[in-house]
Amino acid sequence: MSSKDRARGLFREPAPLTVADRTTTEARRIIDEQTEKRQELTARLRAERLARDAGPAKARKK
Repeated sequence: MSSKDRARGLFREPAPLTVADRTTTEARRIIDEQTEKRQELTARLRAERLARDAGPAKARKK
């Protein structure tokens, strides 16, 4: 008897994914994608706002 055959009996086979598990996984993936897009947009808008606000302030000081 090989060591692989003995090891098979030590651990249970992983349970198949249920419909709820698959739905949860897909929902989390979608939410993570949306969160990443929102954070990128927020960072871009923040940088543009800071650049816009800094532009006229420098012109007034001169």
